[in-house]
Amino acid sequence: MLTCTGGQSRNYTLGAALGRGATLAAALAGRRSVVEGVATAAAVARLAARLEVEMPITAAVEGVLYRGMPIDTMIEALLSRPYRSE
Repeated sequence: MLTCTGGQSRNYTLGAALGRGATLAAALAGRRSVVEGVATAAAVARLAARLEVEMPITAAVEGVLYRGMPIDTMIEALLSRPYRSE
């Protein structure tokens, strides 16, 4: 629960910083602890690609973290996906 909502969560505070417009490098600067979601997002995206499994939310997070995708663009891309059974 803390990871999703708490100001003490490393993943949450990183996401909040990115949402305010910080780059990944700036959001990670000065941290003494690891933000698990950063490495995990890249690893899961690579695994999904290798297994040819479509994971749009993972791809969107990886795009924001590693490919400079603006968050507004990511949200628009996710919300404009065609409806289908998943």
